[in-house]
This record gives sequence, C-alpha cells and structure tokens, in this order.
Amino acid sequence: MIDYETIARNNHSSGMNCAAAVYDALGINNPNKTEAPRPRAIEGKCGAVLAAEQVIREAGGTEEDVAEFEKRFTEKYKHLKCSELRGFLSGKCNDYVGFAAAEVGKMGILSDP
Repeated sequence: MIDYETIARNNHSSGMNCAAAVYDALGINNPNKTEAPRPRAIEGKCGAVLAAEQVIREAGGTEEDVAEFEKRFTEKYKHLKCSELRGFLSGKCNDYVGFAAAEVGKMGILSDP
C-alpha cells in the first residue's frame, strides 16, 4: 500500500505548495491526472482540500465521496478555508497536507499498483 501521507508531507517539506504536494502524492496512479489546482482558487479553500477533491473526482469518485472527505477534514480541523485554517492553527499546513492525502487514500477510491 502506498503511504500517501508521507509522500505528500515530504513534497510539501521540499517546497511544493499544499495543493501540488497532495495532488502529486495522490496522482501516482491517476490516468486522468491533469494539473494541481491553485490554493484558494475556489471559495478560498485550502489547497490540500482542493487537490484532494480534484483527485477524488478524477479517480471516478462521486460528489458524495467529496462530501465525505470534507466531513472528515472539518471534523479534524473545523474549517476548509485557508484563511480560517491558517488564522486559527498557524503553521499546521504540513499537517493539513498529510491528513488530506491519507484520508483520500483510506477512502478506497485510488488504485494501488
């Protein structure tokens, strides 16, 4: 099984922005891979959230799957918007990146080699 969380955290620690870090980690086996979304590009959402949602859709997930991911993320961090996450929990971006990648991996949408 691929350790999406570690890959995403390492990507982020190596200088990738939050969206690119998650998208790259989760896109390892994604035949529909395009490019990572821009952080805050939609409704000010955290880039890790946007990337996770994009991968879910590209991997054939449903809007219900996207809603489930958002539910898991907000249960853990209370917010989806970058400004709210960074305002309340400053310095935790690597945690958001790791959590987002791990949760999508747990959802069973992605196919491991």
